[in-house]
Amino acid sequence: MAEPNETQSGRTRKRLTVKAANRHATSKVKATIHLSAEASQRLSVHAAMTGQDRSELVESLIVQHLRRFVVSDRGGENGNGGIVESQIS
Repeated sequence: MAEPNETQSGRTRKRLTVKAANRHATSKVKATIHLSAEASQRLSVHAAMTGQDRSELVESLIVQHLRRFVVSDRGGENGNGGIVESQIS
């Protein structure tokens, strides 16, 4: 009997990918992280079950759970974001 991913000719079928409708128009950067084998597997399974790719899932987890710190650049005339730097002696 053929595997679920195989056709009658023995070739594997291509999986259909689902693109998320709410992609942001922001620029992306490539980041490399090291995970345990179990964490990587759990990430892959969860992403597959929710119809996301791994990057989308990690980004949504970051947005949902890492809210403690906020990065803000308010701009300023002197080019340093309007922040006055002081030196500690």
